[in-house]
Amino acid sequence: MAAGRDRHIGKLFTRKLAAAVSLTKDNLVLDINASSELILCTNTATPYAIGFRSTEDKFQRSIGKVAFNTGADIDAEIPVYRSGMANLQLGSTYIAIAIGDRIILHADDDGTVNGAAAEATTADFLLTVGFAEEVVGVDAGGTVLVALRLPRGDAT
Repeated sequence: MAAGRDRHIGKLFTRKLAAAVSLTKDNLVLDINASSELILCTNTATPYAIGFRSTEDKFQRSIGKVAFNTGADIDAEIPVYRSGMANLQLGSTYIAIAIGDRIILHADDDGTVNGAAAEATTADFLLTVGFAEEVVGVDAGGTVLVALRLPRGDAT
């Protein structure tokens, strides 16, 4: 990938972020609740979309503070995407990841990801975010480049 670029995205669209939710990093995996609001995806939920960017408060950053807006603070819907490739945030600890490995949600339940064994059941399919496009060592931190394959319907 070109320097400074962290995603190759499909079409962006927008959805409302749930009132109590904030996105502390770019490219977190999101689920959608019964009220059609975005929430952070857990490791037992079916991934819906990828958050385009964090909800960091730019004004607070300009005066030296780090703060993140929640859905209650944001008047507009936030941009998300469902297709393409993205550098997804890795969880606190994770297994070694090889090219082609299945990527699922991490047990941290904060929208981060982990590597996983090959699909064996329908449940495995529903938990898959995509497939790794790069090698990442055990607990190396950072992100992993993923070719997205979100299971909830066609890409928007």
